[in-house]
Amino acid sequence: MLRQIIEEHLFSSGLQDLVPNSRRADEFVEGAKWTLCRDPEQGTQVRPGSPVWAIPVNEYAPGVQNVVIYYTFDSERVHLLSIEEVNDEE
Repeated sequence: MLRQIIEEHLFSSGLQDLVPNSRRADEFVEGAKWTLCRDPEQGTQVRPGSPVWAIPVNEYAPGVQNVVIYYTFDSERVHLLSIEEVNDEE
């Protein structure tokens, strides 16, 4: 069973900030959405017992590196909560 992907407002606005071109933005996260709707446990819980998970995005847009999508899920849906560019120096 495929889960429905729901983009929360913070995710959508964060993605637009990272990749302003909407077509390119869709392409940018397509692989992560494909993976998460099939098996959301491919990501990693942000800490044990947390309902929030994280998954890196492997398809980078020009000038964008080290991106992580944060999400939650249940048996029917995956809620994309936010997307962040992570600085290696942190």
